[in-house]
Amino acid sequence: MKKQNRVRGVDFVRGFSVLMMIPVHVMMLFSSMETWENTVTGNFVQLLERGSPIFLIVMGISFAFSRNANRNGILRKALLIIALGYVLNFLRFIVPLLLFGGFPESFVEASGLALNAPSRMWNYFLKGDMFQLVGISLFLIGLSFNFLIKNKYVLIILALIIMWLSKVISGFQLGVPGVDYILNLLWGNNFDVYFPLFPWLSFILVGLYFGLNYQDKPENTNESLFKPMLYLGVVFLIIGKLLCDYNYEYHFGDYYHLGPGGSMGLMGILLVLFWMYYRIELLLPKENYISKLLFYCSKNVTPFYIFQWVLIYWLLPFANFSHYNEPITLSIILGVNLGTFLLLYIYNTYVIPKRKKKATLIQQTV
Repeated sequence: MKKQNRVRGVDFVRGFSVLMMIPVHVMMLFSSMETWENTVTGNFVQLLERGSPIFLIVMGISFAFSRNANRNGILRKALLIIALGYVLNFLRFIVPLLLFGGFPESFVEASGLALNAPSRMWNYFLKGDMFQLVGISLFLIGLSFNFLIKNKYVLIILALIIMWLSKVISGFQLGVPGVDYILNLLWGNNFDVYFPLFPWLSFILVGLYFGLNYQDKPENTNESLFKPMLYLGVVFLIIGKLLCDYNYEYHFGDYYHLGPGGSMGLMGILLVLFWMYYRIELLLPKENYISKLLFYCSKNVTPFYIFQWVLIYWLLPFANFSHYNEPITLSIILGVNLGTFLLLYIYNTYVIPKRKKKATLIQQTV
Protein backbone atom coordinates (compact mmCIF):
# COMPACT_ATOMS: atom_id res chain seq x y z
CA MET A 1 0.00 0.00 0.00
CA LYS A 2 1.26 3.44 -0.93
CA LYS A 3 0.92 6.00 1.85
CA GLN A 4 -1.10 9.08 0.87
CA ASN A 5 0.02 12.51 2.02
CA ARG A 6 -2.64 14.68 0.34
CA VAL A 7 -6.33 14.02 -0.27
CA ARG A 8 -8.25 16.59 -2.31
CA GLY A 9 -11.41 16.20 -0.23
CA VAL A 10 -9.53 16.86 3.00
CA ASP A 11 -7.80 19.94 1.57
CA PHE A 12 -11.16 21.13 0.22
CA VAL A 13 -12.78 20.94 3.67
CA ARG A 14 -9.81 22.48 5.48
CA GLY A 15 -9.64 25.32 2.94
CA PHE A 16 -13.33 26.05 3.42
CA SER A 17 -12.97 26.10 7.22
CA VAL A 18 -9.98 28.45 6.91
CA LEU A 19 -11.79 30.81 4.54
CA MET A 20 -14.75 31.04 6.93
CA MET A 21 -12.59 32.20 9.84
CA ILE A 22 -12.70 35.88 8.91
CA PRO A 23 -16.51 36.24 8.61
CA VAL A 24 -16.99 34.49 11.96
CA HIS A 25 -14.33 36.46 13.83
CA VAL A 26 -15.27 39.84 12.33
CA MET A 27 -18.95 39.31 13.13
CA MET A 28 -18.13 38.30 16.70
CA LEU A 29 -16.16 41.50 17.37
CA PHE A 30 -17.66 44.18 15.14
CA SER A 31 -21.32 43.44 14.38
CA SER A 32 -24.10 44.77 16.57
CA MET A 33 -26.39 42.32 18.35
CA GLU A 34 -29.11 43.28 15.89
CA THR A 35 -26.83 42.37 12.97
CA TRP A 36 -25.77 39.13 14.65
CA GLU A 37 -29.27 37.93 15.47
CA ASN A 38 -31.59 39.42 12.84
CA THR A 39 -29.79 39.50 9.49
CA VAL A 40 -29.08 36.90 6.84
CA THR A 41 -25.34 37.40 7.31
CA GLY A 42 -25.61 37.02 11.09
CA ASN A 43 -27.66 33.83 10.90
CA PHE A 44 -25.29 32.35 8.30
CA VAL A 45 -22.20 33.18 10.36
CA GLN A 46 -23.76 31.62 13.47
CA LEU A 47 -23.98 28.36 11.51
CA LEU A 48 -20.37 28.75 10.40
CA GLU A 49 -19.28 29.28 14.01
CA ARG A 50 -20.85 25.98 15.02
CA GLY A 51 -19.01 24.26 12.17
CA SER A 52 -15.54 25.57 13.03
CA PRO A 53 -14.48 22.37 14.92
CA ILE A 54 -14.41 20.56 11.58
CA PHE A 55 -10.89 22.01 11.37
CA LEU A 56 -9.93 19.85 14.36
CA ILE A 57 -11.13 16.69 12.60
CA VAL A 58 -9.14 17.71 9.52
CA MET A 59 -6.08 18.27 11.66
CA GLY A 60 -6.32 14.76 13.08
CA ILE A 61 -6.66 13.26 9.60
CA SER A 62 -3.77 15.29 8.22
CA PHE A 63 -1.61 14.28 11.14
CA ALA A 64 -1.98 10.63 10.09
CA PHE A 65 -0.74 11.59 6.61
CA SER A 66 2.41 13.30 7.90
CA ARG A 67 5.58 11.99 6.31
CA ASN A 68 7.60 12.77 9.42
CA ALA A 69 5.25 11.24 11.97
CA ASN A 70 7.65 10.07 14.65
CA ARG A 71 7.69 10.68 18.37
CA ASN A 72 10.46 13.29 18.51
CA GLY A 73 9.21 15.13 15.44
CA ILE A 74 5.69 15.27 16.88
CA LEU A 75 6.88 16.61 20.23
CA ARG A 76 9.01 19.32 18.57
CA LYS A 77 6.10 20.38 16.37
CA ALA A 78 3.76 20.42 19.38
CA LEU A 79 6.04 22.74 21.36
CA LEU A 80 6.39 25.04 18.33
CA ILE A 81 2.62 25.30 17.95
CA ILE A 82 2.18 26.06 21.67
CA ALA A 83 4.83 28.79 21.41
CA LEU A 84 3.06 30.24 18.36
CA GLY A 85 -0.09 30.49 20.45
CA TYR A 86 1.58 32.81 22.95
CA VAL A 87 3.27 34.81 20.18
CA LEU A 88 -0.17 35.33 18.66
CA ASN A 89 -1.61 36.37 22.04
CA PHE A 90 1.15 38.98 22.34
CA LEU A 91 0.53 40.30 18.83
CA ARG A 92 -3.24 40.51 18.99
CA PHE A 93 -3.71 41.63 22.60
CA ILE A 94 -0.58 43.26 24.03
CA VAL A 95 0.64 45.15 20.95
CA PRO A 96 -2.65 47.06 20.44
CA LEU A 97 -2.72 47.97 24.13
CA LEU A 98 0.84 49.25 24.16
CA LEU A 99 1.08 50.86 20.71
CA PHE A 100 -2.44 51.75 19.56
CA GLY A 101 -3.92 53.30 22.70
CA GLY A 102 -5.92 50.31 23.85
CA PHE A 103 -9.26 48.81 22.89
CA PRO A 104 -12.70 50.51 22.88
CA GLU A 105 -14.22 50.92 26.32
CA SER A 106 -17.09 48.58 25.44
CA PHE A 107 -14.59 45.84 24.59
CA VAL A 108 -12.64 46.47 27.81
CA GLU A 109 -15.85 46.15 29.83
CA ALA A 110 -16.86 42.95 28.04
CA SER A 111 -13.42 41.33 28.31
CA GLY A 112 -12.09 42.76 31.57
CA LEU A 113 -8.85 43.80 29.88
CA ALA A 114 -7.66 47.20 31.21
CA LEU A 115 -4.52 49.22 30.54
CA ASN A 116 -4.06 50.07 34.20
CA ALA A 117 -4.17 46.42 35.28
CA PRO A 118 -0.94 44.59 34.38
CA SER A 119 -2.39 41.35 35.71
CA ARG A 120 -5.16 41.58 33.12
CA MET A 121 -2.58 41.96 30.35
CA TRP A 122 -0.81 38.89 31.69
CA ASN A 123 -4.10 36.96 31.71
CA TYR A 124 -4.69 37.80 28.08
CA PHE A 125 -1.17 36.79 27.13
CA LEU A 126 -1.90 33.40 28.73
CA LYS A 127 -5.34 32.95 27.15
CA GLY A 128 -5.96 29.44 25.85
CA ASP A 129 -7.11 29.27 22.24
CA MET A 130 -6.78 27.06 19.18
CA PHE A 131 -2.96 26.91 19.07
CA GLN A 132 -2.77 25.84 22.71
CA LEU A 133 -5.39 23.15 22.11
CA VAL A 134 -3.66 21.81 18.99
CA GLY A 135 -0.16 21.97 20.47
CA ILE A 136 -1.01 20.24 23.75
CA SER A 137 -3.08 17.63 21.88
CA LEU A 138 -0.17 16.84 19.57
CA PHE A 139 2.19 16.63 22.54
CA LEU A 140 -0.02 14.07 24.27
CA ILE A 141 -0.46 12.11 21.04
CA GLY A 142 3.29 12.18 20.48
CA LEU A 143 3.96 10.64 23.88
CA SER A 144 1.89 7.58 22.94
CA PHE A 145 2.21 7.70 19.15
CA ASN A 146 3.69 4.23 18.56
CA PHE A 147 0.96 2.63 20.68
CA LEU A 148 -1.84 4.56 18.99
CA ILE A 149 -0.85 3.76 15.40
CA LYS A 150 -0.87 0.05 16.29
CA ASN A 151 -4.18 0.26 18.18
CA LYS A 152 -6.20 2.82 16.23
CA TYR A 153 -9.55 1.70 17.66
CA VAL A 154 -8.35 2.95 21.05
CA LEU A 155 -8.69 6.46 19.60
CA ILE A 156 -12.47 6.13 19.37
CA ILE A 157 -12.63 4.80 22.93
CA LEU A 158 -10.46 7.66 24.19
CA ALA A 159 -12.60 10.19 22.31
CA LEU A 160 -15.76 8.83 23.94
CA ILE A 161 -14.16 8.85 27.40
CA ILE A 162 -13.06 12.47 26.94
CA MET A 163 -16.56 13.48 25.82
CA TRP A 164 -18.22 11.76 28.77
CA LEU A 165 -15.77 13.17 31.32
CA SER A 166 -15.88 16.72 29.95
CA LYS A 167 -18.69 17.93 32.25
CA VAL A 168 -17.68 15.76 35.20
CA ILE A 169 -14.26 17.40 35.59
CA SER A 170 -15.11 20.76 34.01
CA GLY A 171 -13.65 23.59 36.09
CA PHE A 172 -11.83 21.33 38.58
CA GLN A 173 -8.82 23.06 40.14
CA LEU A 174 -6.45 22.55 43.08
CA GLY A 175 -5.99 26.16 44.21
CA VAL A 176 -2.33 26.27 43.11
CA PRO A 177 -1.86 29.15 40.58
CA GLY A 178 0.58 27.53 38.15
CA VAL A 179 -1.09 24.13 38.34
CA ASP A 180 -4.55 25.65 38.00
CA TYR A 181 -3.49 27.37 34.79
CA ILE A 182 -2.58 23.99 33.26
CA LEU A 183 -5.81 22.46 34.54
CA ASN A 184 -7.71 25.36 33.00
CA LEU A 185 -6.21 24.54 29.59
CA LEU A 186 -7.24 20.93 30.08
CA TRP A 187 -10.85 21.35 31.24
CA GLY A 188 -11.52 24.97 32.19
CA ASN A 189 -15.12 26.20 32.18
CA ASN A 190 -14.44 29.95 31.80
CA PHE A 191 -13.37 32.18 28.95
CA ASP A 192 -9.73 32.29 29.95
CA VAL A 193 -9.69 29.24 27.66
CA TYR A 194 -11.93 29.06 24.59
CA PHE A 195 -11.04 25.51 23.55
CA PRO A 196 -10.12 23.29 26.54
CA LEU A 197 -8.83 19.80 25.74
CA PHE A 198 -12.00 18.33 27.27
CA PRO A 199 -14.01 17.89 25.05
CA TRP A 200 -12.22 19.29 21.96
CA LEU A 201 -9.36 16.76 21.94
CA SER A 202 -11.97 14.13 21.05
CA PHE A 203 -12.48 15.78 17.64
CA ILE A 204 -8.77 15.51 16.89
CA LEU A 205 -8.66 11.88 18.02
CA VAL A 206 -11.59 10.91 15.82
CA GLY A 207 -9.90 12.61 12.85
CA LEU A 208 -6.67 10.75 13.61
CA TYR A 209 -8.59 7.46 13.71
CA PHE A 210 -10.06 8.08 10.26
CA GLY A 211 -6.66 9.06 8.89
CA LEU A 212 -4.96 5.93 10.25
CA ASN A 213 -7.86 3.74 9.16
CA TYR A 214 -7.56 5.15 5.64
CA GLN A 215 -3.82 4.50 5.55
CA ASP A 216 -4.38 0.89 6.58
CA LYS A 217 -6.89 0.11 3.82
CA PRO A 218 -5.36 -1.99 1.00
CA GLU A 219 -7.31 -0.11 -1.68
CA ASN A 220 -6.48 3.30 -0.15
CA THR A 221 -9.34 5.04 -2.00
CA ASN A 222 -11.12 8.23 -0.97
CA GLU A 223 -14.32 6.27 -0.38
CA SER A 224 -12.52 4.27 2.31
CA LEU A 225 -11.90 7.55 4.16
CA PHE A 226 -15.21 9.35 3.72
CA LYS A 227 -17.85 6.59 3.83
CA PRO A 228 -16.97 5.52 7.42
CA MET A 229 -17.32 9.20 8.37
CA LEU A 230 -20.89 9.19 7.13
CA TYR A 231 -21.80 6.02 9.05
CA LEU A 232 -20.20 7.04 12.35
CA GLY A 233 -21.49 10.58 11.91
CA VAL A 234 -25.10 9.40 11.67
CA VAL A 235 -24.68 7.26 14.83
CA PHE A 236 -23.11 10.13 16.79
CA LEU A 237 -25.73 12.57 15.55
CA ILE A 238 -28.65 10.39 16.69
CA ILE A 239 -27.16 9.66 20.14
CA GLY A 240 -26.13 13.29 20.65
CA LYS A 241 -29.58 14.57 19.66
CA LEU A 242 -31.31 12.20 22.10
CA LEU A 243 -29.00 13.23 24.96
CA CYS A 244 -29.46 16.96 24.25
CA ASP A 245 -33.24 16.49 24.14
CA TYR A 246 -33.04 14.76 27.53
CA ASN A 247 -30.98 17.52 29.22
CA TYR A 248 -29.94 20.35 26.91
CA GLU A 249 -28.30 22.51 29.57
CA TYR A 250 -25.97 19.73 30.71
CA HIS A 251 -25.17 18.18 27.33
CA PHE A 252 -24.89 21.35 25.23
CA GLY A 253 -25.38 24.60 27.15
CA ASP A 254 -22.14 26.53 26.61
CA TYR A 255 -20.85 25.86 23.09
CA TYR A 256 -17.18 26.31 24.00
CA HIS A 257 -17.45 23.93 26.98
CA LEU A 258 -19.72 21.18 25.67
CA GLY A 259 -21.06 18.17 27.51
CA PRO A 260 -21.07 14.62 26.08
CA GLY A 261 -24.34 14.91 24.15
CA GLY A 262 -23.37 18.22 22.61
CA SER A 263 -19.94 16.90 21.63
CA MET A 264 -21.37 13.75 20.05
CA GLY A 265 -24.14 15.61 18.25
CA LEU A 266 -21.81 18.29 16.91
CA MET A 267 -19.24 15.72 15.86
CA GLY A 268 -21.95 13.73 14.10
CA ILE A 269 -23.08 16.79 12.15
CA LEU A 270 -19.51 17.63 11.17
CA LEU A 271 -18.71 14.09 10.01
CA VAL A 272 -21.84 14.06 7.83
CA LEU A 273 -20.90 17.50 6.49
CA PHE A 274 -17.39 16.22 5.80
CA TRP A 275 -18.85 13.49 3.58
CA MET A 276 -21.12 16.05 1.86
CA TYR A 277 -18.17 18.39 1.17
CA TYR A 278 -16.32 15.43 -0.33
CA ARG A 279 -19.25 14.66 -2.64
CA ILE A 280 -19.45 18.32 -3.68
CA GLU A 281 -15.73 18.41 -4.46
CA LEU A 282 -16.15 15.34 -6.69
CA LEU A 283 -18.78 17.18 -8.75
CA LEU A 284 -16.48 20.12 -9.44
CA PRO A 285 -14.08 20.11 -12.41
CA LYS A 286 -10.54 19.12 -11.44
CA GLU A 287 -9.30 22.59 -12.36
CA ASN A 288 -11.64 25.27 -11.03
CA TYR A 289 -11.18 28.56 -9.21
CA ILE A 290 -13.15 27.53 -6.12
CA SER A 291 -10.99 24.47 -5.46
CA LYS A 292 -7.80 26.43 -6.21
CA LEU A 293 -8.78 29.07 -3.67
CA LEU A 294 -9.66 26.50 -1.00
CA PHE A 295 -6.49 24.47 -1.63
CA TYR A 296 -4.45 27.67 -1.30
CA CYS A 297 -6.13 28.44 2.04
CA SER A 298 -5.56 24.86 3.19
CA LYS A 299 -1.87 25.03 2.34
CA ASN A 300 -1.47 28.33 4.22
CA VAL A 301 -3.65 27.55 7.23
CA THR A 302 -1.16 28.61 9.94
CA PRO A 303 -0.09 32.02 8.54
CA PHE A 304 -3.71 32.69 7.48
CA TYR A 305 -4.92 32.10 11.05
CA ILE A 306 -2.26 34.39 12.51
CA PHE A 307 -2.59 37.20 9.94
CA GLN A 308 -6.38 37.45 10.13
CA TRP A 309 -6.42 37.61 13.95
CA VAL A 310 -3.67 40.24 14.04
CA LEU A 311 -5.48 42.42 11.48
CA ILE A 312 -8.80 42.12 13.32
CA TYR A 313 -7.38 43.04 16.72
CA TRP A 314 -5.17 45.80 15.33
CA LEU A 315 -8.24 47.30 13.69
CA LEU A 316 -10.33 47.14 16.88
CA PRO A 317 -8.67 50.14 18.67
CA PHE A 318 -9.72 52.36 15.73
CA ALA A 319 -13.29 51.04 15.52
CA ASN A 320 -16.25 50.25 17.77
CA PHE A 321 -16.81 46.92 19.45
CA SER A 322 -20.11 45.10 18.74
CA HIS A 323 -21.54 48.13 16.99
CA TYR A 324 -21.91 47.93 13.18
CA ASN A 325 -24.81 47.16 10.88
CA GLU A 326 -24.74 44.52 8.16
CA PRO A 327 -23.29 46.60 5.25
CA ILE A 328 -20.42 48.01 7.33
CA THR A 329 -19.68 44.59 8.84
CA LEU A 330 -19.53 43.08 5.36
CA SER A 331 -17.13 45.85 4.35
CA ILE A 332 -14.86 45.01 7.29
CA ILE A 333 -14.97 41.32 6.31
CA LEU A 334 -13.92 42.25 2.77
CA GLY A 335 -11.14 44.52 4.02
CA VAL A 336 -9.71 41.92 6.41
CA ASN A 337 -9.82 39.32 3.63
CA LEU A 338 -7.91 41.59 1.27
CA GLY A 339 -5.35 42.41 3.95
CA THR A 340 -4.88 38.75 4.89
CA PHE A 341 -4.35 37.60 1.31
CA LEU A 342 -1.95 40.50 0.71
CA LEU A 343 0.11 39.45 3.74
CA LEU A 344 0.03 35.83 2.52
CA TYR A 345 1.33 36.96 -0.88
CA ILE A 346 4.19 38.90 0.73
CA TYR A 347 4.94 35.99 3.07
CA ASN A 348 5.05 33.38 0.29
CA THR A 349 6.82 35.60 -2.25
CA TYR A 350 9.53 37.14 -0.09
CA VAL A 351 9.77 35.58 3.38
CA ILE A 352 9.60 31.86 2.53
CA PRO A 353 12.12 31.99 -0.38
CA LYS A 354 14.52 33.97 1.80
CA ARG A 355 14.27 31.37 4.57
CA LYS A 356 14.85 28.52 2.11
CA LYS A 357 17.88 30.27 0.65
CA LYS A 358 19.32 30.82 4.12
CA ALA A 359 18.73 27.17 5.07
CA THR A 360 20.46 26.03 1.86
CA LEU A 361 23.49 28.20 2.58
CA ILE A 362 23.74 26.81 6.11
CA GLN A 363 23.59 23.22 4.82
CA GLN A 364 26.25 23.95 2.23
CA THR A 365 28.50 25.50 4.90
CA VAL A 366 28.07 22.53 7.21
